[in-house]
Amino acid sequence: MVLLEILKRPFNIWFPARVEGNTEGLGTFSGVYLPSVLQMLGVILFMRLGWITGHIGLPKMTLIILMASSILFLTGLSMTSIVTNMKVGSGGSYYIISRSLGMAFGSAIGILLTIAQLTTIAICVSGFAISLQELMPHLSLTFLEICTLAGLALVSSFPVDFALKTQGVIFCIVVTSIVSVFFGSSTNIPETVNVLPSFETISFWAAFALFFPATTGIESGMAMSGDLKSPSRSLAIGTLGAVVTAYIAYVSLSIFLATEVPGDYLRSYPMIIYYVSKVGILFILGVWGATLSSALGSMITSPRTLQALAKDKILPSFFAKNPRRAGILIIILATAMTLLTDMNHLLPILSMVCLMTYGLLNFVAFFETLLKNPSWRPLFKTPIALSLVGTIACLVSMFMINAGWTFIVLLAVAGLCFWTTKRNLKGNWNDIRYSIFSFFASTATNKLVHIKKNPRSWRPNILTIVDPDLKDHGMINFAHALNQSKGFLTYGTTLPESKSIEFTQTTFKEYFKERDIPCFFHINAHKTSTLGTHNIVQNYGLGPLQPNTIILKPQEEKLEEFCELICASYELQKNIIIFKGDAIEKKESIDLWWGGRYHSNFELALALSHLLQSGKEWMKAKITIKTIVKNKAAEIHMTKLFEKYHSVLRFNNLCFKPYLDESTDFYTHIAEYSTEADLTFLGLRAPDFDDYPTYYKRLMEQTTGMKNVAYVLAGEKLNFQGIFE
Repeated sequence: MVLLEILKRPFNIWFPARVEGNTEGLGTFSGVYLPSVLQMLGVILFMRLGWITGHIGLPKMTLIILMASSILFLTGLSMTSIVTNMKVGSGGSYYIISRSLGMAFGSAIGILLTIAQLTTIAICVSGFAISLQELMPHLSLTFLEICTLAGLALVSSFPVDFALKTQGVIFCIVVTSIVSVFFGSSTNIPETVNVLPSFETISFWAAFALFFPATTGIESGMAMSGDLKSPSRSLAIGTLGAVVTAYIAYVSLSIFLATEVPGDYLRSYPMIIYYVSKVGILFILGVWGATLSSALGSMITSPRTLQALAKDKILPSFFAKNPRRAGILIIILATAMTLLTDMNHLLPILSMVCLMTYGLLNFVAFFETLLKNPSWRPLFKTPIALSLVGTIACLVSMFMINAGWTFIVLLAVAGLCFWTTKRNLKGNWNDIRYSIFSFFASTATNKLVHIKKNPRSWRPNILTIVDPDLKDHGMINFAHALNQSKGFLTYGTTLPESKSIEFTQTTFKEYFKERDIPCFFHINAHKTSTLGTHNIVQNYGLGPLQPNTIILKPQEEKLEEFCELICASYELQKNIIIFKGDAIEKKESIDLWWGGRYHSNFELALALSHLLQSGKEWMKAKITIKTIVKNKAAEIHMTKLFEKYHSVLRFNNLCFKPYLDESTDFYTHIAEYSTEADLTFLGLRAPDFDDYPTYYKRLMEQTTGMKNVAYVLAGEKLNFQGIFE
């Protein structure tokens, strides 16, 4: 007794019993080890292992078994870290992935896992029916498949512990049949069995593809997580134990067959193991036990995966109350798949889905270890390198087995993620998506610190100052049209002390979500709105992600304070856009004025015009560069200059329009020439002279007749001309 306690102590340290499971549930052996190991010791062990070994030889076969088992073992280690760090509910792999990577990925994997379990049922039922037909050729294959499905459905409808006891009997039969092989000999092969000529050759990766489905079994045990007494401990010990057992069985049997049976016989007869076995009938019973146990295991676990999906509202809630409702649907779908498909078509589906699931489990463990969040405290710590190797190995294996099916599965996952996202489903759990995106954002931001800004990669990082009541619809839409959901867009506001910041945050969140405007918002509280805006402009941002473009609405009151804000923003090297106007209904024409003095303002306005035109709303807009010339010679000169640079700009729907005007003041008649434009860009003088408020006031008066105007001041130290080179 003392020795037993000492041997158990390491398991109690790494995998302590927890109380989050079903107190009357299943234990490690019956709930995890048994369904997992029976899935692995299946048809391939009895009917394909010798045949593959005969074609590629023992060294390569041993390597294939090692590779496949290593993927499974690494996945088992990663999964062990995950389950010893979290409370595991029903759904197995689906539960773990959805609670780690979010509902979108979880739902995709959950649905694909259900398909994989259906595929396993169809493959095993077909294999069992084919073996029966060899003994009873007068019965049709369809009839035998239907009878097999009916029998399995009947057994699976009984309580889970009864069905698993049935698996216990099958496990004993499978083990006995394997032992019978080791007691056998090639001398048992009858003389009537002759070597057949075989010209078929198999490549290494083709052999790997044929063998790998033999190792897809640990998800069967994981799917029983909701029925376990101690999910964390049972999943860890049961899964790793099943992987080690399967590896020993496959390696030892392949070595025995390669050394005991001539290669010609192995290549000629996929079922040569039947003749080698000490008791031939045990081989038949082993095949039957392997196929039936795998099918029964999937028929037990797949309704629970379906039920977990329904509980999370991904599937109809009708299936959420108990697994029997989901079981009826599984039987119907399995019957259809069995009767309408072929085994060779189903094997790639099974391998791809399982590898995708294993890859994501390894990825979760890898990223959790990399991030080192305080919540990541697994009792069993898998080295980060092993989880990373497991992730890469799964992805590489998928492509090497079948690149076409790999792309199909990846597209299916992406499609299911998109479908779940569009449904706006929300899980009531915490996942690690925030940590993942924060990690990438932090890494990228630290890299940006050491990269010099250049015109080729420039985009406006916009901070738009809006009214607390969000009345500035025109300016809000203008900023969104410039950003196009590709840069950083922030809406900032200053609240009077009487308003609640929490209430305003909720209002902003609902407003922008309703209008589908991806953005940030920054809410400041100050008794003086102008000073509050000063604080936002000066302090908002993170490192290289500081806003480079500030959008303001024109102020008629407190003119001096507003001009001080412009001056302060310019000194901070911010581009400034003062947007005057209401919501722009028509988006067909953009006027861009060139005054001839401030090149940076014009080039910035040109870049902003192009950004608008490249979006959906302004796509058909015509951009007209306008200028005022004093005589005909100047008009000809400006026209030739435009023609020279038109091809360099590569703008769509761009034209040039000079106006003859002898007025010495640029703004005297400018309003008359842009009255029909839907939006007009005008340059704004830099505040490098005294009495800026007087200039600003006069500018607003001179452009009163223009309905939608964006006054542009380039404050950023950047060669904007380089954007168009």
